[in-house]
Amino acid sequence: MDESFLKEQLERIRRLTEWMSAAHRHAAELSDAMAHDREAMHHTPLHEVRDYRTYSGSETYQPAEPRRSVAREPTRRRRRR
Repeated sequence: MDESFLKEQLERIRRLTEWMSAAHRHAAELSDAMAHDREAMHHTPLHEVRDYRTYSGSETYQPAEPRRSVAREPTRRRRRR
């Protein structure tokens, strides 16, 4: 093989390697940006709210009792024909 051909091929390989490295870096940056945007979509102004209330030992948390569904009488009864 001709020496100039090998030099051209080495230069071509070097350029392609640089191009692939740049593409890989760009893909990593885009991936990071997409993750940041995805996280920002779920962030609302309420995430900035802090609860600074103090709780004394006598106060205990008691969850509300679940409501029981009770069948109600209809307000208007149907007429029988």
